[in-house]
Amino acid sequence: PLLVLAGCVASASGSGHLSPGFPTHWTASCMEKGSLAWPCDLSYVEKRILIVGAHEGQEMARKFRRGCAHVIIVDKNEEELRESFLDVQGSKPSVGVCPPGVKPIIAMAAGDIRNATFSWELTNIARLKLGGTPTFSWNFANI
Repeated sequence: PLLVLAGCVASASGSGHLSPGFPTHWTASCMEKGSLAWPCDLSYVEKRILIVGAHEGQEMARKFRRGCAHVIIVDKNEEELRESFLDVQGSKPSVGVCPPGVKPIIAMAAGDIRNATFSWELTNIARLKLGGTPTFSWNFANI
């Protein structure tokens, strides 16, 4: 009986957990994900993610791609953007995460989000490249 109780406690502690590298406060968005054992970062299947800051957000973009999310990376530095894009594009989704026939989209856009015109246009760029407006966005460029 004690061993069974210990097993239940161990499995419950995994609810909404994150793979290494994700900020721990992101588990709050995992409460409705529904699985005790499924990592939260793999719960972004087919979500559209906008990441500002190619170099700074590169690791996160890779993790979202691993979880079968559609990702657009944005940066004002075109060289860093291209390098990060190619790196993220080379990473593959984890086996069995994507539904059959789904291939996660990776896209990029060069520009400065402090520019009001570019920020406005970015919504349309993301809609066209990802098939809809971003579900989530993160700014790793600290601007």
